[in-house]
Amino acid sequence: MCPRGWVWATLGPPMIVVMEPEAQESAIEAILAHLVGAGFDVHRSSGRDRVILGVVGEVTQNDVAVVRELPFVAEVVRVSEPYRLASRRFRQRSTVVEGAWGTIGGERMWLAVEPVGLDLEAPPTGLPYDVASGRPFDAAVVRSRKVPELFGSLTCVTVHPNPEVPRLPIAFVERAPSWGANSWIGAAERELARGANGIVLLEAGGEYPNGARTLEIAAIARVKLRSHLPIVVDAPTIAQRARYLPAVSCAAVAAGADGVILRAWVGLEGVTARTPATLSWQEAVELAERLRAIGDVVRR
Repeated sequence: MCPRGWVWATLGPPMIVVMEPEAQESAIEAILAHLVGAGFDVHRSSGRDRVILGVVGEVTQNDVAVVRELPFVAEVVRVSEPYRLASRRFRQRSTVVEGAWGTIGGERMWLAVEPVGLDLEAPPTGLPYDVASGRPFDAAVVRSRKVPELFGSLTCVTVHPNPEVPRLPIAFVERAPSWGANSWIGAAERELARGANGIVLLEAGGEYPNGARTLEIAAIARVKLRSHLPIVVDAPTIAQRARYLPAVSCAAVAAGADGVILRAWVGLEGVTARTPATLSWQEAVELAERLRAIGDVVRR
C-alpha cells in the first residue's frame, strides 16, 4: 500500500470537510470514524483556528449531503471543480485588484456609481460640483463596450464582457443566472488561464421565470470559501426598482461582497430617468455612506 501522503498528492482529495472553529476533539473523531467506516481514506490538517479533513475515495453527492449535516461541520466541498488558479487552495490570501479605480478586495468596501442621464460618448462637462467630485464613490461604471476615461473625477470601468479595448487592467466575470459557485469560479479560471489580470467576480442575481431577480447570498458565501477573487454586486440589475436598491445593497455588504455598484441620475434636473433602479445623486450618496459604515463593521 502506498503511503497516505503519496496517495493524497497523486489523487487529490475528492472531498474537503471544514470543521467549525469551536469543534471539540470528540466531534472531529466522530466524523473521522464515520468517514473511515464508510471506506474513505482521510487526511487531517490542523490549523490554528480550524481542522480540515481531506477525504479520498469515490465520493457521491449523497456522501457530501450526509457529511454536511454532521455536527460541527462548517462546509463540505466536493473537489471536482474545473479550476485551480482561482481556487483558495492555489492562493490562500484574498486577491486585491487595485488601480486608478480604487481598491477591490481590500479592507475597505469598494463603491461604484453608474451615471445615468448623460451622453458618455463625449467627456461630460458642466457637472455640478458634488457630482464632478465623485464623493464618496471610488469609480464610475458603464455597461458599454467603449469606456470613457473619466466621469468627473472618477475613473471609468466597464462591466461589458467584451470591451472595445482588450486586456483592460480590470475585468468583471458575471455569474449567469443559472450558475452555481463552481461554474462561476470556472469562468474566472478560464480568464486567468488566458493570462487576464484584475479579475473581479460580478454577482447580478439569479433569475425567476417572470424576469425578477434575487441576490444569491449562498453563492457569495460559497465562492468566498472556495476562491480568492473579489466579488462585486450589481445592485441595480438585481433590485430592478429604486425602492429595493437600499435593501439589496445592504444585504450584499452583509453577505461579504467586496464592492457594490449603485445607479444615479446625473442628467438635467426634473427629468425622469428612463433606466430602472435609478436614484437621485443625493440618494445614491446617502446610501453609499450607509454601505461604507456597514462595510466598516462587517469587514473588521
